[in-house]
Amino acid sequence: MNISKITNKVAMVTVVLLVYWVFAFISIQVFGFKVFRENLTQIFAMSILGIFAVLGGAITLNVMYNLTAIAEKYRDEQAQAKDQGMAKKIMLFAGSFIVIFIFLFLGDLATSNRKEARLVAAAKALVEEQNETIHRISNYNFSADYLTNASAAIKLISKIDEKFPKVTAIVRDRIGGKPVLLGFSGYYRKSDDTLQKVDFILSTSAEERTYLNAIFNGDERDYRFSSNNGRYEIYYPVKTDNGIVVFHLSEFSRYGKLGS
Repeated sequence: MNISKITNKVAMVTVVLLVYWVFAFISIQVFGFKVFRENLTQIFAMSILGIFAVLGGAITLNVMYNLTAIAEKYRDEQAQAKDQGMAKKIMLFAGSFIVIFIFLFLGDLATSNRKEARLVAAAKALVEEQNETIHRISNYNFSADYLTNASAAIKLISKIDEKFPKVTAIVRDRIGGKPVLLGFSGYYRKSDDTLQKVDFILSTSAEERTYLNAIFNGDERDYRFSSNNGRYEIYYPVKTDNGIVVFHLSEFSRYGKLGS
């Protein structure tokens, strides 16, 4: 095998690998797949340089093919056989992108499933280990004392485990006769200002409000998990003698994104 053929194959393999790498990177960015760990994010982000490497590889590959065409003369039969073989290779090459996309999709799905299992386990542990605290939080009445106690309780829950997700306690109240969802975290600080319920209104999507209102109406009991662009969250309802409170546990993973 001469040098021309060796360099030709090396260039071809390099370009193919780079194309795969760039395709995987674009798929992850466009579809928000979360497959890689956080410490691989920066390495993966640098793969944008592969675009320039592909361009240089393509130019090199073109030169190699020209040199090969000049150095070797193929017969018509050989050229026809090569064309048929090339068509098969192109089909296999195109099909390999589908395989990569499926792999990334399944990887993202597996990540979401692991996150869901972790958040559900955290919520169950919260209910089992902090039963008394949850009862205090569910005994809702809009007052400075309640906000202070609820905030302290939520802060305690969050501090027990350094990896515990962010926690928000959700209750339902009324403003102007209309039902609203209020959310309380562990960051409340008592002040001399007049308390207003509007300052604690929970910002939610229409779908989330429908689910939460169904919980407080008694029409829904199960938890709700969602994942979007590296943010994983679960609404976990708990019914006590004092009423219903929904705990919102959220976690944000920065891996797989630019700027991590």
